[in-house]
Amino acid sequence: MERMKMKYNVKKLTIIAAAVAINIVGSKIALVLSLPIFLDSIGTMLAAFTLGPVAGGLTALVGGLICGVTGDVYAIYFSLSGVLMGVIAGFLFRNKKKDPVSILWKTFLVVLPASMLSACIETFLFGGITSAVFTTFVVQALSQTALKLFGGAFLTQLVTDYVDKLVANLLVAACVKVLPSGFIDYKTRTAE
Repeated sequence: MERMKMKYNVKKLTIIAAAVAINIVGSKIALVLSLPIFLDSIGTMLAAFTLGPVAGGLTALVGGLICGVTGDVYAIYFSLSGVLMGVIAGFLFRNKKKDPVSILWKTFLVVLPASMLSACIETFLFGGITSAVFTTFVVQALSQTALKLFGGAFLTQLVTDYVDKLVANLLVAACVKVLPSGFIDYKTRTAE
């Protein structure tokens, strides 16, 4: 029994480590190419879909911290938003139906509170300026309208986060469908 638990934990840690690596690579690609989306949560969603809320949150936190110390200091602060998304995604997607329609509205439920948190971080810590060139430009432009800085940051975060997380969730849902059942079945087994 003890050996089974050890195998189970090693398997989970391996998937979390791979998910963190996916987040880091995606983040670096988006940063280098100055993409309007972030690509830093594909691994978070993979961990949330397959392992649940704790793994989703942990993946986002570790990925954000590593990205932060390896070149994008903003990632450290925004990792809090990633943790929130990973936890919510784990509750909404773990062992649940993942058809395209449910992914559309569940992604919105994941993104809404996290975008609010991101807008607070962007507005109050950084004055609307981050490492994402495109979104910084949009936030600064919107801050000159009736939306002001926080409204512009929230609207920009909501739209870009939704597109980014929708892409991630659809990609992960497609991948999870073709994975062997043993990969996503993490209930501790007594007879193996």
